[in-house]
Amino acid sequence: MFATRAPALIDEAGQLPVLGPLLQRIHWRRFCAARGVIRRFHGIYADFAAARRAIPPSLLEGYDNEPSATLLADERLRVIPLDYPILFWLEKLLPGCRLLFDFGGNVGISYFGFRKYLSYPAQLTWLVEDVPAVVRAGERLAHAERASQLRFTITLDELPGADILLALGSLHFIDDPISMLRTLPALPPHILLNKVPVGDRPAIVTLHNTGAALCPYNLFNRQQFLGSFQEMGYELVDTWETPELGIRIPLHRDHSLRAYSGFYLRSRQALPAVST
Repeated sequence: MFATRAPALIDEAGQLPVLGPLLQRIHWRRFCAARGVIRRFHGIYADFAAARRAIPPSLLEGYDNEPSATLLADERLRVIPLDYPILFWLEKLLPGCRLLFDFGGNVGISYFGFRKYLSYPAQLTWLVEDVPAVVRAGERLAHAERASQLRFTITLDELPGADILLALGSLHFIDDPISMLRTLPALPPHILLNKVPVGDRPAIVTLHNTGAALCPYNLFNRQQFLGSFQEMGYELVDTWETPELGIRIPLHRDHSLRAYSGFYLRSRQALPAVST
């Protein structure tokens, strides 16, 4: 009984004037020291810049480094339940797709994982965008796997010409992803998002320890997040939750999320290409 209540008790103790700062310092030390296959979070920050300043110089930041570049490579070998809504919509959308832009797609983990369940049309190019270290690792893997339809880029130059924008657990690693998309001359008619940390509270920034590095990490406000896409001319076709993936920020229980979310957004200018 105590084990199940312990996180909540610690969170409550963190609100006390004396214990709160002490617990924050203890958690910070443990958070920074953690390594391996982990997924941990710490703190609430005013913005990405503040979270970035908190990262100790002795630790790596982000994914543009060798330890982080191959951290998720083995994910390409499996598909988990939270992937199935994306598989459902891709099965309908891929036959008419020539260019799929996989934003933050790592070493092509979705391309490799999904090809066991989907038929990729001959004309399809699956273009993964990521940071240079990840792209280099992905290109090596694509060559070894003879994945001729898989390409990599470090820019958004080809995104305006894509048929589908795929972003699976990547937008929250960007300082202001909505502003980033708004700077483009055009966006794809179809946007598939998954593993998005959205909730009903005001948007915040936290720090994420991936096991290899620390990363600033957005938690979005749902209404603002979806409203921004509506302002860009999209309609919400489908939404779902991923109960197997949530977030707990120790000592900040109110900002924790029970589940992440996924969305299929379609441009209002695009003809309905699929039926629900």
